[in-house]
Amino acid sequence: MSELGLANPELNKSMLDPRIKAFISLDAGLTRGFTVDSLEKIKIPALIIGAGVDIGDTDAKLESGYVQEFLPKSSSNYIIIPDAMHFSFIQICKSNALDILNQEKQDESIICKDGGYRARGEIHREVTDLIIGFLSKTFKK
Repeated sequence: MSELGLANPELNKSMLDPRIKAFISLDAGLTRGFTVDSLEKIKIPALIIGAGVDIGDTDAKLESGYVQEFLPKSSSNYIIIPDAMHFSFIQICKSNALDILNQEKQDESIICKDGGYRARGEIHREVTDLIIGFLSKTFKK
């Protein structure tokens, strides 16, 4: 433990930043690194969006769902987009990206694939609408 620096008391101090009034998470990974105690201390509104199509590492219920499980239900929203994959939330790939990526390394083209019948741009529009709705509700004047 000491060689990793995990006993450092600085790690236990509050990381609260009063400038942050809400947060949005897009198919977060490695979330089980957050302790239940730290998640339960989050008191700001949250929009947690998960991808419905598992790309083979960990299901959204065990990642985004883990975070949502310990956030206040009254101020957080958890939404799964059924036909999104983890990389659906990044930019739209160029038309020749699949070929270029596959030449670089086998299976790298996964970053340009989505999980269903919709184009990535349509998924982005849905995500944008969800985010605008969340922020409008959270910060209404």
